[in-house]
Amino acid sequence: MNDDNDIATGEDESGGVQAVDTAVRVLSALIDTGAPLMLKTVAERADMQPPKAHRYLVSFCRSGLAERDAASGGYRLGPLAVRLGLAALRRLNVVQVASPTLAELRDEVGFTVGLAVWGAAGPTFVRFEETNDALIISGRPGSVMPVLSSSTGRVFGAYMPRSVTGPFITRELSGTQHPGGTPNSAVAKMTKKDVDTLFASVRTHKLAAIKGDLNPGLHGVSAPVFDHAGAVAGVITVMGSAGLIDTRLDSPVALALAARAEAASRRMGWA
Repeated sequence: MNDDNDIATGEDESGGVQAVDTAVRVLSALIDTGAPLMLKTVAERADMQPPKAHRYLVSFCRSGLAERDAASGGYRLGPLAVRLGLAALRRLNVVQVASPTLAELRDEVGFTVGLAVWGAAGPTFVRFEETNDALIISGRPGSVMPVLSSSTGRVFGAYMPRSVTGPFITRELSGTQHPGGTPNSAVAKMTKKDVDTLFASVRTHKLAAIKGDLNPGLHGVSAPVFDHAGAVAGVITVMGSAGLIDTRLDSPVALALAARAEAASRRMGWA
């Protein structure tokens, strides 16, 4: 284990404070734990000797960053740490968090990428990072997608409460044509059981894909971005022309999308 005889308070060569860096190691040891951790375990996770870890824990308990369980004698995050975490979560916005991912994913896969949130009219795109594909550039922020015949909508349908999505699904099952789309006879023939099966498949793979279901020649694959509570906060979609984009759920495009969406979810506080 790496250790210092005393708590370092000076600045390191990069301009940071060593004591703060060490404190973060101790606090990080308490994250993602269930039962309180004994001192030895905290020290092992923080990569330091128990006496040094104990000094930090004593200070943390005084400030409320940690607390000691009276029954077991173990340590866990305290009320101040919880308040700090909640304050950070309240400041998170899926558009701010996920937007940098869009350009990175576009450059990685070579196709247009969009981010959608749930709006009053249903799944609504708020950001696009486009390629020069003429078939795609007609999409603009504010575009609303159907729930059943778009990969974006299917992800929202799979994870959002049916009390919210139900009216949209009922309208689409009735055969009502979605603005900007072509009549979809396959959707009109779906039963409620078919819808449940479709959404269950999306939840299993954490991905949804379509092949020209909404617009002929336009294929897409979508993945959810979750917030700290596990609710879907947004959906990232990769879209491209038929014959160019591979939307199979095990394709390189889908795997890259899934990895980027999961990374965005973790930045939103999802674990």
